[in-house]
Order: sequence, then C-alpha cells, then structure tokens
Amino acid sequence: MKWTNIFTIPDKDLISDGSVDPMGMQMIWTYFGQLIFKNKLTTVSTDVRNYSINLLHHFVLYRFQQENNEVFNQAQNHFQFYRDTYDTKAGMLIFMEDLLVYALLDQWNSVNTMGLLGNNKAQDNLDRSNGNYQEIEIHAERSKGVLVRQIQLGINGRYKGPFMNMGLMSKNFEYSPKEFERIEQLFLQWPEGNKLVNKLMVLLTELLQNQDKGYPIVTLNRYKNDKVLWKLYADCFGKLEQNILLQNYWKEKLGITSGAAKSIYSEMNQFGEQTIASIIASAYKKEEDEKEKELLQWILDLEPFLSRCSHAFYLLSDVSVKKLSDIKSDLDMLVRDIPFESVLPLTCRNERLEMLVDFVKDNTNNGVQFAEAILNYHKKIMEDRGGVAWVELENDHIKHYIPQAIHVSTSNVVVNGYWYNRYYLDAVKSIYTGLNIN
Repeated sequence: MKWTNIFTIPDKDLISDGSVDPMGMQMIWTYFGQLIFKNKLTTVSTDVRNYSINLLHHFVLYRFQQENNEVFNQAQNHFQFYRDTYDTKAGMLIFMEDLLVYALLDQWNSVNTMGLLGNNKAQDNLDRSNGNYQEIEIHAERSKGVLVRQIQLGINGRYKGPFMNMGLMSKNFEYSPKEFERIEQLFLQWPEGNKLVNKLMVLLTELLQNQDKGYPIVTLNRYKNDKVLWKLYADCFGKLEQNILLQNYWKEKLGITSGAAKSIYSEMNQFGEQTIASIIASAYKKEEDEKEKELLQWILDLEPFLSRCSHAFYLLSDVSVKKLSDIKSDLDMLVRDIPFESVLPLTCRNERLEMLVDFVKDNTNNGVQFAEAILNYHKKIMEDRGGVAWVELENDHIKHYIPQAIHVSTSNVVVNGYWYNRYYLDAVKSIYTGLNIN
C-alpha cells in the first residue's frame, strides 16, 4: 500500500490492497454476534494457551506495581522511551512475550509451539545466530518486539480487547484489584505458574536497573543457561492442554457457561459436520431463557438476507461474468421470496443494517433491480472509506476493477441456506478444542 495516498482523494491503486469486506457486512454480523458473546471473543483471540500466557504476564505486571513500585517508578523516570506508565508496562510485556517464545522454541523437541505468536520470526533469529545467543537481543520497548507492531498483534494485542471486556483491565493497563486478587488465588493453586511469576518478578527487577540506554536491552545468552527458567516455561506453556483451574476460569470469563453462548458452545462437537445455520438452530432449540433465545433468533432471521445480498455482489464481481444479463436468472432466484420482512424489525439496532435495507427495500421486484441496488450500496460503502467501487455497471456491461471468482452456487445460498457470515463460530470451536484436549 502507498501510505502517502491514505489522506488524498480516492485512488484506485489503493483498493488493490483493499478492503476485505466490500459489502461492509462485518459491522452487521459482528454486532449481532457480540450480543451473544459480550465482546469477549474476536476472530483472532481464539487460542486458550495464549489467553493463559497473557493472563500470567498481566498478573506479573499487576504484582510488580504492587510490590516493586519504587523500581517501576524509577524505570519510568530513567528510561527515555518510557514516557508514561503505559509505555513502561508495554515494554515489560514485549520483553516477557519475546523471552517466552525464545525459551519454548529453544526446547522445540520437547514442547508444542503450535500457535505461539512470533514463533516464525523468532525461529529465523535463532537459526541466524547459529547457537550464538549473544547475537539475539530482546528489547523491552513496545515497538521493538520480534513481531512488527507486536503490542497490537502479539499476545497482548490480540487478547487485550477480550481482557478489557472481561473487566480485567483498562486500555492503559490499569488493573481491576478485585479481579486480580481472585487471579492471585488462582496462581497460588498453580505451583508452576506461581513459580514462573516469581521468577519473572526477579528478572524484571534486574532488567529495569542499571542501564543507560533509552530502554532496557538484553541478549538471550543471559537466560539461555537458566535451566529453572526454561523448565518453568515448558511446564507452564509447553503444551496446548491447560490445567483444570485455567480451564474453569476461562469457561467462566468467556461467558460460555450460561445463556446463548453456552447453548452454542454445547454444539461445538458437531461443528464441521453441521452447517453454521444448523448449529445456531440447534442452540436455539436448547436455549430456555427467552431473552437469550431471541438473540439466536435474530441471527436466524438476519443471515439468509445478508447472504443473498453478499451473493449478489460476488456474482457481479466474478471476473468471468461480463454482462448483467448473464446472471439474470441467478439474481431473480435471489430476490424470489427474499426474507425481507423478518429483517425490518432489526434495522433499528444497527445503522449499517439500516443502510443496507434502505438501499434494497424498494428494489426486490426483479433481479436486475436488486443488482443495481446492491452495487449502489457497495459504492456508498467504499466511498465512505475513501475508496472506490470494485464493480460498476455500464448499461448491461459489468466493469471489474477488483476481479473476483465466485465459489458458491446460487442454489446453495437459496435452497441449501449457505451462510456467508460465521458469527464467531470458528473462534468458539477453537476455544472448545483448547478446553477439551485430553
């Protein structure tokens, strides 16, 4: 992407890297999906082990401020890059995340490193060092991690939103004393985890003292021969399976022990064998609370409409389709018995859905009319983002600026009820798998 183009007039070159959501559907399905999961899940926060790693790291920071506040404040005042409390904690987080990934990769033959964020880049660094760990630096600064933009894309970044919505902390890493007092009791019952916390407290104290650079930098050889530290990492996070204390904690904090979320979670053993529509429908039948049941019904009412709208767009954006008349029969099939009335009551809940309905509502008499409405809606979405349309009509001809290939048949959408949007079920399945490893 040409970063210099971001704040200029719309540029067709920008869209080649473009938006992956040309219909703006994410704002709709995210809203209705998160009514069920209370913003405690995202599409990237799906690994139970990473939840636990993040919990331990933030518990270390909580305890460090409680018990070593003088060292913490001295570091904040001493290091040029630590401009405030957030910067200081972010640097400490990056240090802990990078030390963990190096420690586990160094023991790759006896631990499971699948899903560890940063493992590919860290492995490249280990390979280049050829055993000379003095060449590998660990930077305790928020922009200097193994990963680019690690503070946003690493373990903390991907799990920060759920942690905030669980009430554990604020955006600036201000921790809830009530929640962390409870977490402290959990760690007291997890001997290996508690030992690793204590070990990291010592390492951080050493790290933050007696350095004259803008932020603390250490080399990996400083820790390589610490067999106790390496074993603690392997014991705590060297396998995907989590101990029963952590399993129960995450089931509660993720909200999958009650309501519609629990009903969906209970169906996860069928995920992959049953369609998403079937999973939601089965959860609906199981759910007894009427308010929770309603949340599932909203999705059942909404998605057939959204999928028909999405499918119309993808038909039009298929590079093999040159004329609107080529897909007229498919478009007519999409508008025939389109489930429009069940969606109208939901428009007051989501502005993007209301916008989509406004474009479509008077344009379902025939497929061509529907297609024109869908492309007008798409154009509006892209213009609001400062981009341009992927597809335009010129009389009967279709102009493709960002050509696509369609992989779903119209009959699969209309007759078989194919859903384009997945409402976090992939994330729930990953959580389910992580909590049920034997």
